[in-house]
Amino acid sequence: MIPVRGTTVIQNRKAQFLRRRAEKVPAVPSDFYLTAYHENIDEAPILREARALHAFWSNAALSVHPEERIVGIINAYESAGFHYGVGTWVNGESEAANAARERIYKYYNPIVLTEAELNSIEAHASTTTWFAGHGVLDYERVLEIGLDGYKNEITRYASETARRGMGSRNGDFHGASGNPSPERVASSDLSSSDFYLALETVLDGISVFIRRLAELSNPETAAVLTHIANHPPETFHQALQLVWVLHYLDNNDSFGRFDYYLRRFYEKKADKDNIADLLADFWCKIEQVEEIQNMTIGGEYSGLTRLCLEVTRELGFKGPNLCLRVTPDMPEDIWTAALDCIGSGLGLPALYNDGVYTRNLMRTGVDPATAENYCFAGCSQIMIPGQCNFANDIGMLNVGKIMELTLYGGFDPKRGKQIGPRTPDDFSCYEDFYNAFMTQLEYGCELQTTIHNKDLPERGRVDGFALRSMFTRGCMETGRGFYQGGANHNHVQLEMIGITNAADCLYALKKAVFEDKKLTYGELVGVLQADWEGEKELQDYFRALPKFGNGHAEADDIRAGITSYLYKRFNDSPGPFGGFYVPGEVIFTAHDHCGAATGATPDGRSAGEVLADSAGATSGASREGPTALMNSVLKLPAADYLLTSVALNMRFLPDTFNNPRTRKGIQALLSGFFTQGGTQLQINVCDSEQLRAAQKNPEQYPDLIVRVGGYSDYFTRLSKTLQDEIIVRAEYTA
Repeated sequence: MIPVRGTTVIQNRKAQFLRRRAEKVPAVPSDFYLTAYHENIDEAPILREARALHAFWSNAALSVHPEERIVGIINAYESAGFHYGVGTWVNGESEAANAARERIYKYYNPIVLTEAELNSIEAHASTTTWFAGHGVLDYERVLEIGLDGYKNEITRYASETARRGMGSRNGDFHGASGNPSPERVASSDLSSSDFYLALETVLDGISVFIRRLAELSNPETAAVLTHIANHPPETFHQALQLVWVLHYLDNNDSFGRFDYYLRRFYEKKADKDNIADLLADFWCKIEQVEEIQNMTIGGEYSGLTRLCLEVTRELGFKGPNLCLRVTPDMPEDIWTAALDCIGSGLGLPALYNDGVYTRNLMRTGVDPATAENYCFAGCSQIMIPGQCNFANDIGMLNVGKIMELTLYGGFDPKRGKQIGPRTPDDFSCYEDFYNAFMTQLEYGCELQTTIHNKDLPERGRVDGFALRSMFTRGCMETGRGFYQGGANHNHVQLEMIGITNAADCLYALKKAVFEDKKLTYGELVGVLQADWEGEKELQDYFRALPKFGNGHAEADDIRAGITSYLYKRFNDSPGPFGGFYVPGEVIFTAHDHCGAATGATPDGRSAGEVLADSAGATSGASREGPTALMNSVLKLPAADYLLTSVALNMRFLPDTFNNPRTRKGIQALLSGFFTQGGTQLQINVCDSEQLRAAQKNPEQYPDLIVRVGGYSDYFTRLSKTLQDEIIVRAEYTA
């Protein structure tokens, strides 16, 4: 392995951080957000939210240690607050909390879901996460013009909007009912003066927060903070600190193209200390807040790209959720640093085929320069930094559950309800069953769009998303908020779980029931209803049938056919703000709870078992090695549609991955997958024996990290179901 420059310094920084974390200073309870929110309850949503944030940032207890050079943590426990994923939230049962909650809900017009939509959500078939989605702030722009530059832009756009007479610019978008609300808080009645006053309030709140941090920091860091409170950064330290403040106040989401927008500061080399030292402090901040925090690097490469990989490996934390854009001409030293980092067992970075994502964005009409600047958020969701609202992860289609519903004519035995349309519940040929499945699948797709076309506009009516409206291009220019169609690019991203299970089920039915007549359709349904009880030999037979991920042509073609239908179906479906639906196969931990909601299926799976992970084979079903698995995944039409990502998880034995004699072959394998059109790879380097030991004695393995479904996490923190799923993933030796 290549040694990291400044290793001793980095380890010292890590030791300092771990010592500080062990101190466990208790959070200070406060009600700054709640009080200000309640006092401004009759104002426009974005204005009352902005004033509440200002009060919170201006008064909440801060945590700053004298040795820190990157600072910015609030050490307060508030009874209310704002989070981009849910909007304004209120906890507790105090008099103030209850009063605020009552006033908030007075204006909240819950979306009206049909009985069919509610039933599907309850069954975990076509469902929702109710999560408002990730975002990437315009870090590149804010590093260029600074906070004072945004103040000038607010003044300019407010004047231009007033001259155009756009006081009700948001009127194009109403609540879910399609009718404008009579209350002043409705987005249709949002005046431009309220909108721009809210942005001014947010901007001032950020500056106040930075100045408060300066008062508590060591002289070096205080000078950095004092400068960036108003002016554009001039040094790497200043730029890094400003990025952290905005990222933290945005609830720790995604850093966007980190090495790209910081490269010019890195190349100045104006900082006295080693930049790796500053990055180590920054990485410690990421670890301190613990959220999944995406960071994209690569596409264009520099010494900073390599340094990000080296510092990640040296610190050994589960984050940042590092995403490396891989080009055909990626330098060899970047490949080495990336594979060294992966080989350390962190599951970082995940690897992405740069050309596929860029071309897919351009295919949808995005100009080349903007498309080439893409990044990721959340686990692996594609973004246009500082220019988009893609409502990431709000939708979820459980294709495995839809397969189960097809077996019973749309009826869900688990809940005793009709969930899908009534289709036949007995079949004499494969074609009829396949058609019934596609009928159920189309119904599930339609529910996805109707549910979320109702949900998303309501978010902009109730909440302001003030910070994101400030730092997303298009919002300030048009006077529209982040959830009122203000961003330059608006889509709706969702994830699809269990497509592999459904495809394996279709092949099993075709082969065992309709061709070989191993048993009748009715007999199989009876066995499934009994969850294979007393039928272990039969279950083993169904488990042993050919499955997707092994290069079996027919099984792979069935999977590719379903996938192609779903990708096209959603890309052809309009979203509520002018974009369309963007599907993907990056399933986080959803294959766990979606599997728990799904009964026994013809692929040999028992009721409640975890579903297939992302775009790979079902657990334990990859039998023919990594090349066969990759060839199966390459049949999926991922290069033809705009997708979040199509993630392929793989696991190699450490002795194989880190052996110099086999490393080059592995690199060639990964590179070849991308050359043929593969989109994304995430790799675990560990062995089953170590994982089982950690499962049995978790206290002995607190730092064991694994790649799950688009992100890395500490193995002992996962549910046993997910631990078991990772353990049975195929171990590749070549």
